[in-house]
Amino acid sequence: MSIHVSIRSGAYGLRFVCFAAVLLVCGATYGRAQTAFDVASVRLNTGEGRSLLEATPGRFAATNISVQRLLLIAYSSQDFQMADAPSWTASEHYDVTAKASGDTTVNQMEGPMLQALLQERFGLKAHREMRVLPRYELKVAEGTSKLRRSVEGSCKPYVKDAQPDMASNGKPAVPFCGLHRTEEGPNRRLEGKGVTIADLAASLSHSYNTDLNSVVVDVTGLSGGFDMSLRWTNDTDAQPVTGLSADPSLPTALREQLGLKLERSKGEVEVLVIDHIDRPEAN
Repeated sequence: MSIHVSIRSGAYGLRFVCFAAVLLVCGATYGRAQTAFDVASVRLNTGEGRSLLEATPGRFAATNISVQRLLLIAYSSQDFQMADAPSWTASEHYDVTAKASGDTTVNQMEGPMLQALLQERFGLKAHREMRVLPRYELKVAEGTSKLRRSVEGSCKPYVKDAQPDMASNGKPAVPFCGLHRTEEGPNRRLEGKGVTIADLAASLSHSYNTDLNSVVVDVTGLSGGFDMSLRWTNDTDAQPVTGLSADPSLPTALREQLGLKLERSKGEVEVLVIDHIDRPEAN
C-alpha cells in the first residue's frame, strides 16, 4: 500500500512542530545489526507541546510522542487494533532520537528497528492474534460504477524515500502510483493514480483519515488500478468556508464520487496484544 501524507498536527499528524519541554534523559547503544539502531536515546517529555516525527534514511526522531503511538508505528497498526496496553502508554510522552547506518531505509527504522528499540528499552513483549470485531465492508453501490481505470504507464510504483523524475515545468514527469492525502480542518481529500481498491480500503481504516474507528475491508471484487479523487468531511455540522460548498459525509462522498458504499459487518481483524511493557529506566 502506498499513501503519501501531507503536513498536519494532532494525535496522528506528527510533522514539523517545535515546542519547549523539560527532559529526563535516558540513553542506549545498540548493536550494528540491520535490525537495530547504532545509537538511540529516550527522553521523558513533560511538556505540553505538539508532536513531531521526522524520519530520513539513517535517522529517526520523535518528539513528545506517546509510547502508544510508537507501538502503532512500529507494528503498522491502528489504535482500535491494539489490546491490553496500560493507560500510561497513551498519557506519557517521550523524545526518541536514533541513528543507523546511512543506507538504512525509513521502512526498516519505522518497523523492525523501532520494534527492537521498544523491546530493549521498554521491555516490550507483544504478539498478534485474530479476533472477531466490528468492521466495514467496502462494496460497489447500486447503479453504474464511477471509478476510472488508470492508463498503463500513467504512474510508476511508489518507492518510499525515493523522489520522482521531474519535468521541465517542475512537476513529476511520471507521478508515483498511490494515494496522496490532504486535509483542512475536518475536511479530507484522497486522490491519486493507479490506486487499488485495497489501497483505498486500507487508507479509510486509518484513524487520521476517518472517524470510523474500524478496519475497512475491500469486498468489491475489483482488481487493477484506478484514478480517483475523494473529498469528504468528518464533521458534517461544521460551517463551510465562505464561498465554498460544504463537503459531504464519507458515505455520501463514496457513493456520489466513486460509486462505492460502506456496510457494517463483523469479521476477523488482526490485533496487536501487549503482553508486557515497562517505563524505561533513567541512566
